[in-house]
This record gives sequence, structure tokens and C-alpha cells, in this order.
Amino acid sequence: MSVTTSTASSTDVTSSDVHLAIYDLSHGMARSLSAQFLGQQHAIDIIPHTGIIVYGKEYYFGSMGIEASDPSQFRQSRNIFPIETQHLGRTSVPREDFEQWCRSLSLGPGESTYAGHNYDLLHRNCNNFSHHAATVGLQLSRGAPEWVLNVPQRFLSSPMGQMMRPMLENMQLSGPTGGGTGFGSNNSGSSNNNSGNSTMANNHMGAGAGAST
Repeated sequence: MSVTTSTASSTDVTSSDVHLAIYDLSHGMARSLSAQFLGQQHAIDIIPHTGIIVYGKEYYFGSMGIEASDPSQFRQSRNIFPIETQHLGRTSVPREDFEQWCRSLSLGPGESTYAGHNYDLLHRNCNNFSHHAATVGLQLSRGAPEWVLNVPQRFLSSPMGQMMRPMLENMQLSGPTGGGTGFGSNNSGSSNNNSGNSTMANNHMGAGAGAST
């Protein structure tokens, strides 16, 4: 009996809870406006931004690359709070190993990495990173939900989405940045929160379009 108790205690100590925080960058505007712009068939409820919460930090991807910050700092600096938090499971991956994984993806060669210059609003965004981080970096069986990952495709499948796609790509819209510790060579460790707020505002320009960060 004592052996069983010891094993359970050891497992608790060496594993960490992992949560997915889901935000609505439109602050409710998508629910009321997307049907008007995209049509009822393509309407969406939110413009999702997601972050992975583990080891007491929130990890996310934006135009500065992969960053991590205190969850409260991230939310208060942008005045945005999760509309839903999902428990994805427990990971036995140590924090040092996961952050080394983040660092390797931030600095690695090629367009498949999560370096800041590879950020793409439609194809390589924060939600793609959250899913990749959960299922690969943290070795969980569950990541970001399909409905979150499918928002860009739902947007592009509408006539208005196809019309707006070149404009959105040319605008180089980017995800939330600043206020956290960065893992890429272009990150100084923290950046001005006003920059992050400005980027958030730019993302709101897509509120009727349904593109995610």
C-alpha cells in the first residue's frame, strides 16, 4: 500500500496540468457581424486566439515568435480574458525540455518554424501553435479543437473571404505580441505592451471576416 501511495505522489510531482485558454479577439463583434459580412452559412461566433497554460506560464505565438508570460500579465495588458479554458491533460515533459522545444522551433531554418517572420494569419497562427505545442511539444493526445483550427478555412470558403484574402495577406496582420519572454533570436525577452495592444486592434479589423490569430 505504501508503494502505491509513493508512486502516485511521484507522478503528481513530475507531471503538470495543461490548459488551453481560448479568447475572442472580436469581443463579441464576430457573433453579431460575421453573418452580415460572410453570409449565414459561413458565420462564426468568435475570432479565436489561444494560448497554452502550463508550468505557471502562458505560451503563445505571434509576430514576435513564440513567447511566454504570466497569464494575468498577458490578459491585463491587453484587456482581454478567456471565454473558455479547456483542460487538455497532464504532461510529464519537463519545463526545460518544452522550452528548448519552443526555442528550436523559433530558431530553426525553413518556413515550417514558428519564427516571428513566419507568422501567417491564415495558415500559421497562434491556434496552429497551440495545437502543435500540446500534441508534439507536451506530448498530449488532445490539442486545440477543430472548430478553432477551422476558422480561417471557414472564412476563406465564403465569397467575401475570397475577395478579402489578398488584402488581408498584404496587410500582414499579426498576432498579439509583447510583455512576455521570447524564444527567438529577434526577441529581447520582453517588449512594449503598447505594441501588443496596437496589434490586437489591427486584428479587430478582421472581426467581420473571421480570421484568427
